[in-house]
Amino acid sequence: MRIVMGVDGSDASLTALDLVAGTSWPTETKIRLVGAFELPAVRTGLAAPPSDPMADDDLQRTLFDSLRRLSEPLQRGGLGTETVVARGRAADVLLAEAEDLSADLIVVGNRGLGTAASVLLGSVSATLVDHADCPVLVARRPRISRILVATDGSQSSEAIPAVVASWDVFRDLPIDVLCVAPATRRGKGAAFMPMVAGIESQLVDASHEVDRYLVMADEMAARLVAAGWRATSSVRRGEAAREIETAALDLGADLIITGSRGLSGLQRLLLGSVAHHVLLHSQCSVLVMRGHVPARQHRPLRLAAAATG
Repeated sequence: MRIVMGVDGSDASLTALDLVAGTSWPTETKIRLVGAFELPAVRTGLAAPPSDPMADDDLQRTLFDSLRRLSEPLQRGGLGTETVVARGRAADVLLAEAEDLSADLIVVGNRGLGTAASVLLGSVSATLVDHADCPVLVARRPRISRILVATDGSQSSEAIPAVVASWDVFRDLPIDVLCVAPATRRGKGAAFMPMVAGIESQLVDASHEVDRYLVMADEMAARLVAAGWRATSSVRRGEAAREIETAALDLGADLIITGSRGLSGLQRLLLGSVAHHVLLHSQCSVLVMRGHVPARQHRPLRLAAAATG
């Protein structure tokens, strides 16, 4: 398995490192730790001054030393590691490295340091979910003991059992499968129906809709059980992202796995996305299975790379 991991020394990225180090990955898993930086003038949107070679050298050396030190727990766990330092926007760097490695997974912390010293500036998770060609894991907790799988029948969510089984991870952990049916709304014509008949009709329709979502959840749980997990299924009714977040809290889940249709640009701004909302508001780690949105072609400047284990 091939993993690209964004590291900037923040508490969030250290949590991600703890999560990766504490997870049982397949034999011969390779992890590429990536450090990225931008000059402050570039970060603030000002015209970039000529690059200072000495400043680049100092940053590169500091980043390499930090990445090598941070890779030690992974190596002690038997994982192969290498480090890469590149100048550019964090999301661009991670996307380029994931493409270069043909990564199976990108892992990042919840957000960066948010200061001029940060080497992964700000949160990049939304951009990665929009554009990465592989799943993205955003770590908020250092361990995983229970998983909530949220499915809506989309192509990316339907791929969850096959992808996780191919990684052979999260074994022996209980999984709860959730489908969220839309909240019941009275149609415009209901006002002209006899009240009892109108309510009766709505209840029948709502029951059929819940049944359809329960079938979807049952089928996903059955596929996970067939692949060797302990899985149960349930349906909730309401706004999807909010119900997913509430279910995770109620069940004590440490990880939410969900699909993404990969809305980007104006579509995402106008329509929003369940995956994006869960990424922003969930209190636990989130693994988003990607759809099929081409990655952007801009490539950052890689300064150096080295194998560390």
